[in-house]
Amino acid sequence: MENKPTKYRVIEAYVSPYPDAIIFQEGDVVEVGKEFTDDPDWKDWVWCEGAGDTKAWVPRQYLDVNGDKGIFTRDYNAMELSASVGEELLVYEVVNGFGMSEKSDGTRGWVPIKNLERVEA
Repeated sequence: MENKPTKYRVIEAYVSPYPDAIIFQEGDVVEVGKEFTDDPDWKDWVWCEGAGDTKAWVPRQYLDVNGDKGIFTRDYNAMELSASVGEELLVYEVVNGFGMSEKSDGTRGWVPIKNLERVEA
């Protein structure tokens, strides 16, 4: 069952550097590479490469890592959303500084939480 979403408003625009949906399934095996270190708010992201030239940043919590190999413990969609100031999003989950968000048109992807503010009901 999916979490009940929380409404957020975009306070700083975000342009996705990775706008394509890269999807991994539970049980997929990937090579685990470097950790993301460019932003202290975004800890525990690791670069993963899988079958079919799939490459993406992945939350470490979604993997069972053994050496340089990882197995997904759940499904994962790596799509990031571009979002404009004032836009309202529904956030279903927050992981490592990003929220799995949904736009009013139903498009889903990750947006940095530091670019959002919670809208009180």
